[in-house]
Amino acid sequence: MKFDFVVLGATGEEGNIASRDLLESGYSVLLCGRNKSRVKNLLKYKKAKFTYVDLNNVKKTAGILKKSGAKIAVNCAELRMNINAMKACLISGLHYLDLGGLQEMTIQQYKFDKDFKKRKLTALLGCGSTPGISNVMASYAVDKLDSVEHIEVGFAWDSNIKKFILPYSIESIVYELTTDPIILDNGKFKKTKACSFEGVLKFKEIKKQNTYCIVHSEVFTFKKYFGNKGLKFVHYKAGFPEHSFKVLDILIKLGFGSKELINMHGINLRPIDFTREVLKKINRPKDYKETEDIWIKVYGKSGRKPKKIEMDCLVKTLKGWENYGSNLNTGMSISIMAQMLNKNLIKKAGITAPEESVPPMPFFKELKKRKIYVYKDNKIVN
Repeated sequence: MKFDFVVLGATGEEGNIASRDLLESGYSVLLCGRNKSRVKNLLKYKKAKFTYVDLNNVKKTAGILKKSGAKIAVNCAELRMNINAMKACLISGLHYLDLGGLQEMTIQQYKFDKDFKKRKLTALLGCGSTPGISNVMASYAVDKLDSVEHIEVGFAWDSNIKKFILPYSIESIVYELTTDPIILDNGKFKKTKACSFEGVLKFKEIKKQNTYCIVHSEVFTFKKYFGNKGLKFVHYKAGFPEHSFKVLDILIKLGFGSKELINMHGINLRPIDFTREVLKKINRPKDYKETEDIWIKVYGKSGRKPKKIEMDCLVKTLKGWENYGSNLNTGMSISIMAQMLNKNLIKKAGITAPEESVPPMPFFKELKKRKIYVYKDNKIVN
């Protein structure tokens, strides 16, 4: 069977969402991962098939990609596997999309630009909610200004039932909350303290929350693509509901996010791997609902007058997708961008990011079809 798309990491939550969205859009999908039981819900679709893939084995992965007949690989695996996934795509000749590499990984990925250009392949980095939706909103806002000086960007979410549910990948969360992030300060990249308090902010349809500066790739790509408009400052601010942040903080402080091997009864394991598997077993309570706001504030000038543009993308738990909470926007976003690449709406070869390559309005309209709404200065634009 020849497939339209290959989804790497299909057995994770975001891979599951992206795969389902592609399948429900009528495409055939080869689901790749290490645990077939986690894609049982997807194998009911006639155009879905599972195959075991270990991204640690680049050569074997490339062989599977080549044999699939697909032209596009959607990488939803953990970000530490991004380089391996990219190498496999270069060998097999597939276009590549991923959910982002935060900062250090993103910088490493841009080193493959010449390789992808040589093969006339697109590698679109950071295609989820943030990075992803946030980048496209930034592009939409920046395009309406003559110059840009400062961009604030981030997310906030909350739930109607105050019970701890893992918001997204625990590996990503631990990295974001414990790694000293790079900010753009007066035109220069500068390292600041991990998870430093950024103040209390109020978000659309969400109560006020504490915000924290965390490591994110938007700081790097915004400078790359908007620097010619005078951009000098970028801060990334994450908002967590108090009940969730407290649990995450305790887990990290107790060492459950550690990647150092420990030996238990002759078996070496990393605490974070144990933590991930335990947290996956926490079920969402009945009638549990989430709301997430991906937001961005762009400060610049239109003519000679100062102007601020605020963008928000609001996502809520959807009927039929309740098990995914507000994480829908991440998996659905990469699915939409993959489909746009397939339809030749994204044309740039080499390494690129959504703010450079994804046309905003067609993307926003696809979000609307999935009941995800984008706002400019509190007015819906899609």
